Parts: sequence; C-alpha cells; structure tokens
Amino acid sequence: MPKQPPLDKFEQDVLDESVPIQQLLRLVIVLGGRAFSEPLRSWARNELQGYPSPDAPLPTYRTISAPLQADSHSRFWQGRNETISALDLPDIAHDLISEQLPVTFSVGKIQNLIAGQDPHTPLKLGLPGGAELARLMTSERSGHGVVVERIYWSVHASALHDILEQVRNRLLEFVAELRATMEPGEQEPTVGQVHQAVQTINITVGDYSPVHVIAPHRHSAPVSFPTRSRHRWWPQR
Repeated sequence: MPKQPPLDKFEQDVLDESVPIQQLLRLVIVLGGRAFSEPLRSWARNELQGYPSPDAPLPTYRTISAPLQADSHSRFWQGRNETISALDLPDIAHDLISEQLPVTFSVGKIQNLIAGQDPHTPLKLGLPGGAELARLMTSERSGHGVVVERIYWSVHASALHDILEQVRNRLLEFVAELRATMEPGEQEPTVGQVHQAVQTINITVGDYSPVHVIAPHRHSAPVSFPTRSRHRWWPQR
C-alpha cells in the first residue's frame, strides 16, 4: 500500500475531531519554523501555551461576551449568581473590565475547563484583582451591611468550545489554501506557498489587523511537512 502523503495525513487529522488540537498545533509550529513563518509559528505557540498577558494582541475569536456576576450577603439575605453591570464595579475598574472577556489561556486549559462540565451550568471565571474589587465594593456598601464575597464572569461552556472550533477551522483553512496554491501532483508546499496561505487564513488581532509575514529567505524552496512518528507499543528486538 502506498504511503499517505504528509499533507493528506495532516488534513485528515484536522478533520478528525478525535485528534487533539494540541497535537495539530505542535506540527504547525514545526512547519512554521521550516518555512521561516514567524506569524504562523507565533500563532500556533500562543494557542498551545496561552497568550502572554491580557494586553497581548488576541485573535478576535478569543474575546467572548460574558455577563458579570457577584455573590454577596447581608444579615438578612444571601445572593448568588446576581448579574451586575460593569458600572457597579469600583471606579478604578471601569476602563479595565467589561462584559467582553479576553480568553488568554491555552487550548489545553480550555479543553480541561469544558471536560465534564454540565452544559447548563456556567463556569465562574474570576476577574483580575477580583478579591480587591470585592473588598472595595463591600466598603462602598458598608452602610447597608452588604458583603460582596466574589465577582466573576459567568461563561457558558459553549462559548469556550467555539474558540476550539475557531482554531480547528483556521487549521482547515490553512490546509485548503495550501492545496489551492500547490500545483497538481506536488507533495510538499514551498516556503512562498506557506506564507501565502498564512496571509489568507485571516488570523486577526483585537483591532482586526491581519498578521504580517516577513519575506522568506528562499521563497521557492520546498518545505517538508512534519509528520508524526508511529511508535510501536512493543519493544524492538
């Protein structure tokens, strides 16, 4: 039986929902290095490891809408999962926190958060400096005897699942664009074809600016698509 071309195998893995996204992104990092494509490698690395900070440029699909909620109590009542406005937060947070949540952690952490989560029960993701903000809100409401225990974003698992789908869809777009630029019968893309595909898969940052590529050293040089080695489960004799 003839060996399956590496690009065919990668396309098959992208389409296979059982293949972890982390595995696909590791291959893309290797491909980006071989093709001198820092934007491709940087995107895959950030998705795999998490974006460095909330201030780092994020792809648009990683900002989701999530209501702010709070848990609080007084001597006479207890409140849970109460939706609040960003304007209810202390003044120092008004320009920093809103109902738009930048999701900076890795695809692996996203998968762990979703795993086993009841789809009808939202996740509670803490705000940066949430403990200090809760104390300030408690101080502001001290005359009413209200204690704010916790403030958080209420996030449905479906919103996080959509981020994973967006990553997989961009990997599929990337393969499709490579196919479109390669000549019939070609088994490996060139450096230039990889760069062209990166520009067309529309990885944008928070201000909707596309990523930019640097001209490769060897535009027409072929790039060997990375493959996964198949390890035997029995010892070699």
